Amino acid sequence: MKYVIVLMTLWLLLAAVTGLRPSNRWPLRLVAFPVGWAAGELPLHAIVVQGLSLGLLWWWGWPRGSMISALILGLSVVVVVANAMLVVAQLRVRRLVRIAMATSSVPLVVGRMSDDVFSSWWRTFLQIPYAPSWLLSSDDVVYGPDPRQRLDVWRMATTPVGAPVLLYVHGGSWAFGNKRDQSRPMLHEFVAQGWIVVTMNYRLAPQNRWPAQGDDVESALTWVRRHVRAYGGDPQQIVVAGTSAGGHLAALTSLRVEGDSTVRGCISLYGVLEMTGDEYYWRGRGKGLRYVVEQRLLGAQYDETPERFEAISPLHQIHPDAPPFLVIQGRNDTLVDVNVARSFVEKYRATATAPLYYVELPLAQHAFDFAASPRTSATTRAALAFAQSVLTR
Repeated sequence: MKYVIVLMTLWLLLAAVTGLRPSNRWPLRLVAFPVGWAAGELPLHAIVVQGLSLGLLWWWGWPRGSMISALILGLSVVVVVANAMLVVAQLRVRRLVRIAMATSSVPLVVGRMSDDVFSSWWRTFLQIPYAPSWLLSSDDVVYGPDPRQRLDVWRMATTPVGAPVLLYVHGGSWAFGNKRDQSRPMLHEFVAQGWIVVTMNYRLAPQNRWPAQGDDVESALTWVRRHVRAYGGDPQQIVVAGTSAGGHLAALTSLRVEGDSTVRGCISLYGVLEMTGDEYYWRGRGKGLRYVVEQRLLGAQYDETPERFEAISPLHQIHPDAPPFLVIQGRNDTLVDVNVARSFVEKYRATATAPLYYVELPLAQHAFDFAASPRTSATTRAALAFAQSVLTR
């Protein structure tokens, strides 16, 4: 038993260290995201598991050797301290979000956790983004002939007529993912706050090359404009949102609807906002992005047609009349380097006239919003504050 506890403690320690400082070195980079994500989102759970393991060992019979006892206790202390740092990082986000939104060019006030409609301490502790019983969902509504061209419309029985609409685009490297699996805590809160959420699937690469994915988002947006009134939504009050590859699609679509007043703003969470893989932006991670775009999405080589990569790169498509943006990015993201978001923000603020809000999250990994954590609650309130503000733009 004592050796099992030592091995488990070593694993918890490795996970916590990866969550604090993920490595970009081979082969550790292979586990940097899955291990770092779990450590960053479940640090309190790791502390509880460590405590229970020590209790189990005490009940089983504490080892008599002073060396093994000291090793177990020493490692356990380090595990608890490392995970406590991750807990503090999650809790600090609430203050960081308020400061980031309040110090932008057009300041916004972000509410506190007590303002959440769909929130509870046990939901946050269990990290389960379950669907609430009051959620009404019209599933697999057709917006195109392909089986992937389907969307869901989420609302409540009490959602007011003329409610604003959030069109959400899922991530998954343009090659996988589903409209019902991602960002559920944020989307449920939007519904609870009186919004209609439209979450969509799109045709996937490499079976469907670009521009299938971009065309599908534009088709879904057209569907919303034409049909959302039948569900009680206002087709003149649309905010487009997405995560990762979906953040790329949401941003690019929002930048392309120049002069269209129905798209009030865009929310990009850890979005792929630069598509050429230029290491100036990606800082060592551009090779992986370029491989995905060349081999799966475009089916073309960057060296032969760089203009095609720039044409689908939100960073290269920023213009003065771009709609307002909210960009949220984790500093420890091992899939989309934080410098991509920083570069997009810098160019947007130098080019566009609309406001951009940027929230950078310390120790946050890619896909941090999958779990119902205090960090997700804070970023959701920022997204709601932004979305409400652009409705009156």
